[in-house]
Amino acid sequence: MAYSLFPSASTEINVIPAGKLPTFISSYKNDFQTGVVEVDFQNHSGHHLLFARGELVNVYRHAGNMERLAPASWFQSIDTSKGKAHLRALALTPQAVRLVKILLEQTAVSPTPLPENTSLEEQFQTWMKHPAPALAHICWPSAESLALLPGDGSPPHYTLFVSNNQILHSAGGMMALYGWKEPCSAISLLSSEVHTPAWDEYLLHYSFSWMTGHLLERLIELTGPSLVNTIIREINFVTAAHGWNISINGTNVIDQTISSSPKDAADVYSRLLEILFRHMDMMIGADLLAVLMRESALHLSKPYRSVLQEYLLITPV
Repeated sequence: MAYSLFPSASTEINVIPAGKLPTFISSYKNDFQTGVVEVDFQNHSGHHLLFARGELVNVYRHAGNMERLAPASWFQSIDTSKGKAHLRALALTPQAVRLVKILLEQTAVSPTPLPENTSLEEQFQTWMKHPAPALAHICWPSAESLALLPGDGSPPHYTLFVSNNQILHSAGGMMALYGWKEPCSAISLLSSEVHTPAWDEYLLHYSFSWMTGHLLERLIELTGPSLVNTIIREINFVTAAHGWNISINGTNVIDQTISSSPKDAADVYSRLLEILFRHMDMMIGADLLAVLMRESALHLSKPYRSVLQEYLLITPV
């Protein structure tokens, strides 16, 4: 394949007649799989298919540059009447799929060696000073890792570590990275300052989760938990009814939904925020709601506030 994700991972490559690919994809969907499937056709560029709970959410084609294709129509451009398809599947969490999307859309960033006399821990201390959210990409001879840095000095928010015998997911744990015994061969930092749809989707996810949790906390302080639980039950009912992989437990927002575009993500978040805002308006009034929304948004750094304004029309002024 022209570009292969995590080549050190010990994954089986299936070779099937190209015409059988729809059957394989249907099987992946029916099993409600989440992850990435690499598809390499003879005499064609490579493709990456991203799935979330069996739904094909994104398709990328790599032929020099990475191109995002419409999931509903990408297959029409492929001649499957002859030849073989080489398939390689990686099971991932929804959080890891978000990181993979960012990586796929910024393949033009050139990796560099780890600076001489600098440990990986020291390099991360430097990266944490980066003002904008960024994705660290670290490679060793037989392992690879992604670490999401939310920006403004915060430690990694999520890490993915892949070697020849394990795939580790962690909410910011760095033990696997710092403890790997091989010398680091290449590093790169993919900044959200490079505007891509994948970054906008992540920034929307983070902003929605933060704002919803923060507003619920403030509402509990003002009204008590009983009324707030009514709001939470309604939001959870709506997400379950639509098959959105989002739930709220107390003031903790668990968002594992993966969208095909920033607009699709914004549509989901807008509908859920509308429920929250409607209840808050009735409970505390429009003026106090506006104050709390502004307070919540101002806790976020500029990249997050920008997507709130662009996609959700929430302006902290």
